Amino acid sequence: MIRYSFEGKVVIVTGAASGLCRATLEAFVRAGARGVVADINEEGGRSVADGLRDAAGEAMFIRTDVRDTKSVDDLVQRTVERWGGLDVLVNCAGVGVHKTVVEMTDDEWDFQVDTQQRAVFLTCRAAARQMIAQGRGGRIVNFGSTGGHVGRVRAAAHGTSKAGIVHFTKVLALELGPHNITVNVVGPGLIDIRGISNAFSTNEYAQRFANEVPLGRLGRPEEIANTVMFVATEEASFINGHAICVDGGYSAGKLSIDGPHRTVHAPVSADRRRRTPGGVGHPTGPAVARSVVPGHGNLIN
Repeated sequence: MIRYSFEGKVVIVTGAASGLCRATLEAFVRAGARGVVADINEEGGRSVADGLRDAAGEAMFIRTDVRDTKSVDDLVQRTVERWGGLDVLVNCAGVGVHKTVVEMTDDEWDFQVDTQQRAVFLTCRAAARQMIAQGRGGRIVNFGSTGGHVGRVRAAAHGTSKAGIVHFTKVLALELGPHNITVNVVGPGLIDIRGISNAFSTNEYAQRFANEVPLGRLGRPEEIANTVMFVATEEASFINGHAICVDGGYSAGKLSIDGPHRTVHAPVSADRRRRTPGGVGHPTGPAVARSVVPGHGNLIN
């Protein structure tokens, strides 16, 4: 097992009342960090903080609505008042609205995008202002998702917000790099969070997802937490502006599409070149690559 030391470091993890966010915060505290459970779920958040203190860790709960500017600014202010600064921000809070685009309401779209994208803007802004004022650098790690890299049915709001986080992170990495603050994305695949969350997928869905993973299994919470912690270490101080997918290879491509994918080049006649204005068949255009699929005619590749 990898052993990291965050002795005396102050770490905020949003959404840490449950799931991967909780597992990540607990890992930081076990490594010596002072951990802030930032969540709108007061009962769950207090329970996590109490459990960490009972295990001799330093932790506190701050009720936070990550969609609200004042709530986020208060989170950072109260953290600094308690522990004198902020070293690491982990943006993990998220929600699920699993509907097709035509089924989704305006409010459902806004709920997911605000919780997962607007919230990252608000928390990063507040944390960055504090880290710049401190003058000692810092680490920001934003949770992405394979859904931000690979399209998935009933995940338009989720994927859009996560893809937006990736680009936002790149811009922020450019802006904060001169202050020795690194900003990166860790994008989990489907993780087995049974026992730490009520949001786990059905067994059928989990198996279908695992079938598309080259490693043939779901991820484990500690694999995500370890990656987040590594990106927050001094050893990773030159990693900045990157999106790291921790998904067993899921986002690398389509595992279920297994060749042969035959391509033939269909020459275009001189007569057709003369008659076709622009695009395919233009006198200066290349020959057209066509994929031959038995029973389906010629498809433009």
